[in-house]
Amino acid sequence: MPLILYYGDNALEVQAAAGLVRARFNEVDTSLFDGASVVLSELAQASRTVGLFDPQRLLVVRNIEERLKATRKENAPLEEIREVLASVAPTTTVLLVSGDLDDRSPLLEMVRGLGAEVRSFRLPRRGEQLSRWIVSRGVAHGVTIRREAGDLLAEMLGPDSILLDTEIEKLATYAGDSSTVTAEAVETLVGAVPQGTIFALVDSVATGNIAKALRLTHQQIEASSSTPVDFVLYLIRMLARQFRILLRIRLGREQGTSKGQLTTQLKLNRYYADQYFKQADRLSRERLARAFEQLATFEHALKSGRIDAAVGVDLLLADLCG
Repeated sequence: MPLILYYGDNALEVQAAAGLVRARFNEVDTSLFDGASVVLSELAQASRTVGLFDPQRLLVVRNIEERLKATRKENAPLEEIREVLASVAPTTTVLLVSGDLDDRSPLLEMVRGLGAEVRSFRLPRRGEQLSRWIVSRGVAHGVTIRREAGDLLAEMLGPDSILLDTEIEKLATYAGDSSTVTAEAVETLVGAVPQGTIFALVDSVATGNIAKALRLTHQQIEASSSTPVDFVLYLIRMLARQFRILLRIRLGREQGTSKGQLTTQLKLNRYYADQYFKQADRLSRERLARAFEQLATFEHALKSGRIDAAVGVDLLLADLCG
């Protein structure tokens, strides 16, 4: 009985690897289960059933780690789950597909004890490594993603392989015969918040106009197809990027660097360059540094579930405008 576990935060590559396994089996002899909610007796029965057209069959069980999380809190039948996996028919392959797992996960410990094939698929979290991954995905879509475009995508979208690949596919279509993705194309096509809205938001912060900041933000939330949490996390990244650019302009100007040199060094879109410099003149170095701290604090609270996205973004804007 082959037992396989594919897991990791790189959902794109987890899905691709699982797809290669599924391709080896007849579709009618493949069964899908939600590991978090499946009745264990039904899973056990399926695991001992021979395939309809081929004795070899495949069971794909997703998110069983959610079931195992409950075992620690509710004394759920962890041993029963292990027994189901240990008693699968020799002609049946069980493929467990999970999100990212801690190295101390009971699921990892269990399947390794049963001799499973275990593979992890992780995405670089940020920076140059994530940018290189983005460039490599561009090759898979038949385009060359310039380094600055890869850096910008990494900064705007973060380590979300499905979202990144979706946007890369869109950019590849936009590139057409040129087969090249530029930073300008990324700024034009990617993201839930137009660059013009980001400038307007930062203008509101600079002038302390909280009413305008709230209105702009909630208009974007209502228009977005993303969940409030995903949208607000994206907004945080965009604001952090904007404040980072403004801080670098501010420091450069204090050191006597010309506008032209800074525009080149920071790879600014020349269409927006004047707006960047105007905003940098209106916000002090201390104010920009404090904004970074406020964004980081709010992001941590949001990701840890300690604050609601809609309420939290209002409090964040009040802090930024204060």
